[in-house]
Amino acid sequence: MSSTVLVLASTGTTGTATVRHLLAAGATVRGATRDPSRAPKDTVPTLFDWDDRGTWGPALDGVDAVYLVNPAYRPDEVALATALVDAAKAAGVRKIVKLSAMGVEHFPESTHRQVELYIENSGLQWVHLRPTFFMENFATFYGGPIKAEGAIYLPAGDGKTPFIASTDIGASAAKALLGDDSGEAWTLTGPELLDHAEVAEKLTDALGKPVRYIDVPEQGWASSLQEAGMPPLAIDVLVGLYQGVRAHAFEQVTDTVPAVLGRSPVGFDQWSRDHKDAWQ
Repeated sequence: MSSTVLVLASTGTTGTATVRHLLAAGATVRGATRDPSRAPKDTVPTLFDWDDRGTWGPALDGVDAVYLVNPAYRPDEVALATALVDAAKAAGVRKIVKLSAMGVEHFPESTHRQVELYIENSGLQWVHLRPTFFMENFATFYGGPIKAEGAIYLPAGDGKTPFIASTDIGASAAKALLGDDSGEAWTLTGPELLDHAEVAEKLTDALGKPVRYIDVPEQGWASSLQEAGMPPLAIDVLVGLYQGVRAHAFEQVTDTVPAVLGRSPVGFDQWSRDHKDAWQ
């Protein structure tokens, strides 16, 4: 019998990857979105709006598992995510798989960790996914300057990061959502530690044009985000993350992806070659 899974943020970076792997495994997938016409292909288009709790019950009805992505960078992020956990339990959902972040277990004040702890005490089955920085950020969030100027502007110093491809997050999420694992937190990384100068070298090779990394001052970078219209809460979170990178806080490669998927994670060389059209 096929499992029915509700995927929140189904049109986002990890949501689309999770949907793809769930469909390949034969699951019935409800693609949650505020605009069901944009739901991923082959999913059951499902209206879901964090700001309209009237949409929650119908979206959760008959669901076995939920892929939970917090409504990020909102002051009510924890309140909404924990209310969703309550609604899922009331609807008879069996398992919550939460997209979290690497290292949050050391920061109880983190919104991710607060929601994790609530899930752990909910009585539901659960798996936390704690990935590191996404490779996709270089094609999306940082993609414009790479395409236009051949430059990566970040206040990352020489800190190294075990970047991960979203396909490995999605594949791991699908395994967690459909499998029997419960009560586990999976720290998901790619296969190697890279600083941003090394990332620039790999992009240079993949794209056949020069890409350089420019280590910019934190305050100037934050000001540029503010000028671009990013909410202050989001800027604070991102500044904190890159303070961690500069402090070498993320320099760990785990064996979780090989253990869960039975294969090596995608490396940056392969990922950048596969996605080089993103910078054309």
